[in-house]
Amino acid sequence: MHAVVSLFTTYLPYFILVLTLLVFVHEFGHYWVARRFGIHAEVFSIGFGPELIGWTDRRGTRWKISLIPLGGFVKFLGDSDGSSALPSDEALSADQRRHAFFSQPLYARAAVVLGGPLANLLFAVVLLTGVFYVAGEPYSPPVVAVQPDGPAAKAGLRSGDEIVRLDGRSVDRFEEIQQAQFLYLARPMSVEYRRGNTLRHGEIIPRYCERTDRYHNTVRYGDLGIDELIRPVVGGFTTDSPAQAAGLKVGDLLLSIDGKPVEYFSRIPDLIGDRAGQPLAVKYERAGQIHETTIVPQPDQVTDCSGATHTVGRMRIRAANVTEFRNHDVLGAAWAGVQHVWNMTTMFYTSMAQIVTGARPVDELGGPIRIAKAAGEASYAGWFGILNLVIGLSVVLGVFNLLPVPMLDGGHLAMYAYEGIRGRPLSLKAQELSLKIGFALIIGIALVATFNDVNAIKYVLR
Repeated sequence: MHAVVSLFTTYLPYFILVLTLLVFVHEFGHYWVARRFGIHAEVFSIGFGPELIGWTDRRGTRWKISLIPLGGFVKFLGDSDGSSALPSDEALSADQRRHAFFSQPLYARAAVVLGGPLANLLFAVVLLTGVFYVAGEPYSPPVVAVQPDGPAAKAGLRSGDEIVRLDGRSVDRFEEIQQAQFLYLARPMSVEYRRGNTLRHGEIIPRYCERTDRYHNTVRYGDLGIDELIRPVVGGFTTDSPAQAAGLKVGDLLLSIDGKPVEYFSRIPDLIGDRAGQPLAVKYERAGQIHETTIVPQPDQVTDCSGATHTVGRMRIRAANVTEFRNHDVLGAAWAGVQHVWNMTTMFYTSMAQIVTGARPVDELGGPIRIAKAAGEASYAGWFGILNLVIGLSVVLGVFNLLPVPMLDGGHLAMYAYEGIRGRPLSLKAQELSLKIGFALIIGIALVATFNDVNAIKYVLR
């Protein structure tokens, strides 16, 4: 019951706040471009349904906030509705036709439609530029810790190697390795890595992995047997940590477990994995002095890539933050922002293509409950957490609307492309049919996402 109350008192307000901001940016993109071409906007609405509050500006545009906060629209002169999909049957004077959307040349209509998604993408770039200029760009070096007997180890890699290229793409940060694991599943990947001053080449055959995440969804990826090389420094503790109970503190450097050296943080599970409930001697360094204590790892259930369940030991500690920051001038920060948005865009489209082709399960699609929970959780991280969420969702909103599905901006652009190639628009009957198909697709996606939310609600709300 407490979780349900939290959904409406904590998560929902932040969800509405974030969504309202992003919808305004999107619709203002349409509106701003339309104004450049002299197109008159009759209504600018945040939300759907009955109007809650509103006003009419000196140009005759009605600005309003409506009851249902799940989107918005700009209705231009001559439109049949807020989707700008079809012209209305209303008779327009010669002067009105000059300011009506459907009376404009093809390039003007395409620019107006494109303005919304581009506004979301540009908004994300601007926010990232500000963050990277003020605080620096987060950066994790692509220096890896190689799991024993894993795919990378079989390809000849060792801990301490620096990945230079993976699958023909240059690697600048460890996050790009993680992205490759998520996107390319079990496809063999060429790898170029640096060991000392020597550049080496090989091929990694990822191990197909299928796990269940905390939302009870199936997550598929190609496991490379690679972790980020992180010093074994205690950065924090999770609930009921046996390590904390044994006297370890944040900042302690782990030296050995049961007499075996701890070379890097991800080595810890290998050293204690099969020792749940058994006392282990742990040697650590604090303020230049060597100490020793005894820790009894707590048992935990994990599922491996083959689907088998095992009991492993956990010390319940978190690694210290090892993220570096690159300082940029304004132009450098802007270019870094563009690169981050581009990476998020390509990741989105690749994931969607995999869902359509069946390579990735549809239960990875999330609906409003998960978005609301993400917004609420981001609020606990302060404005920085909310800012990261706004950036991510702004990119998703922009690129999703560019999908070539009727009813979405990308669907309109596809019809304009047809009109440009054939020299005439689709027939009115064909446009109406495509809009019905597009509406069915959008409703279908919404139903699948909502079903996933409802199916996993006990996991989302706990």
